Amino acid sequence: MKSDVVKAVFQDELERNQHLVSRYEKELENLPKGSIYKRKIGNHEYLYLNYREGNKVVSKFLGKNETFDSDELQMQLDKRNEYKQLIKKLKLEQKDLLKALK
Repeated sequence: MKSDVVKAVFQDELERNQHLVSRYEKELENLPKGSIYKRKIGNHEYLYLNYREGNKVVSKFLGKNETFDSDELQMQLDKRNEYKQLIKKLKLEQKDLLKALK
């Protein structure tokens, strides 16, 4: 009887983890990827968003450092990295839960 209760708890936790992973992956689709890169040309600094598309590295021009507010974009990039770390942890937990359920 006790093992059935434990299995039920593990099963609920596994379902919760799977739901969270799918939710975080949907959030990742809406967040920008890459990193902000500052390039100095002459006396001006320009901002670029560097990211990968397949095997290519793409540099998207954002604007001059003085005119473009990069704080919001940096917060979104940080949030994306945080979600990726959470997904990684949740997938490890799922692996452990699947082993425990066998």
